[in-house]
Amino acid sequence: MKYYSYVIPRDYGFAPNPYFGYCTLATCKPRIRNSARIGDWIAAYGGAGTEVHKKLVVLMNVDEILTFDQYWNDKRFVKKRPVFNRSMSCMYGDNIYHHIGEKWTQELSHHSKADGSINYLNLNRDTKADRVLVATKFYYFGNNAIEIPKEFEMLIGSGRNHKNYYDEKIINKFINFMTENFETGINGVPYSRKSGQFAHYRG
Repeated sequence: MKYYSYVIPRDYGFAPNPYFGYCTLATCKPRIRNSARIGDWIAAYGGAGTEVHKKLVVLMNVDEILTFDQYWNDKRFVKKRPVFNRSMSCMYGDNIYHHIGEKWTQELSHHSKADGSINYLNLNRDTKADRVLVATKFYYFGNNAIEIPKEFEMLIGSGRNHKNYYDEKIINKFINFMTENFETGINGVPYSRKSGQFAHYRG
């Protein structure tokens, strides 16, 4: 079991995406998506300059790993395809990559250009790892991100690169703390959605 920790400078409920019963990491962080295994924990902490700096925004336990094509074609995840005449949670769907023939396509989404054309900067980064991490056990806090006790501060991510932590005794103690004190599932709303306007990420 491994613990991955990283910083998210923005949170739209897109990466990770906690909606419709699954927390998924399908975009960004290709190095984590490429190396994570079933049973690993992934934690995202608020970045500098945010209202949730160094606070825990998302914690997910990987229990399934899919390719982008598997993710796109799986009936369980159709609701995670972006839909723009529904709620913001639907608009920020992360099920956006699949093949048409031998070429990748990118759906109109947070990572595409505003006119729906492909943003190759995002596509090339995201598809470096043809893997989608899926969790049914997760904690999503969003704007209610929590401070974790000082005894676990070594688990907090910092900087642009992710941090790996291997001490299973500490990891298990932290997971027990979370289990005893918080409900799994969605416990907040994305802290970057204050304007109410949909945003495209240029990359």
